[in-house]
Amino acid sequence: MSNETNESGTTKKPARTTIGLVVSSAMEKTIVIKVERLVQHRKYRKFIRKHTKFYAHDEGQEAVVGDLVEIEQIRPLSKLKRWNLKRIVRMAPRDNAISPQETAREIEEAQA
Repeated sequence: MSNETNESGTTKKPARTTIGLVVSSAMEKTIVIKVERLVQHRKYRKFIRKHTKFYAHDEGQEAVVGDLVEIEQIRPLSKLKRWNLKRIVRMAPRDNAISPQETAREIEEAQA
């Protein structure tokens, strides 16, 4: 793991990143991401699914509900926003968009 060095010679820690699912994109330039984790119950040893919601800045307003995104921690931008959209890992189906299955079917038909 390499740390960046700035002019004064001190090392800068890499930004903390996490991957989650977009659950809301109704606000302007802000998305809400739900990150799930498994936690083992102390007494019963059963795994419990817990989640945390993060508010992230989406400058281009490119993420929509259902997208799997990677976010990185940044300085506070508002009361709740402390994360920034880094990249979209997997896109959810968009309105009037052709699914990958339909695209593959069209390619097969064109070749036949």
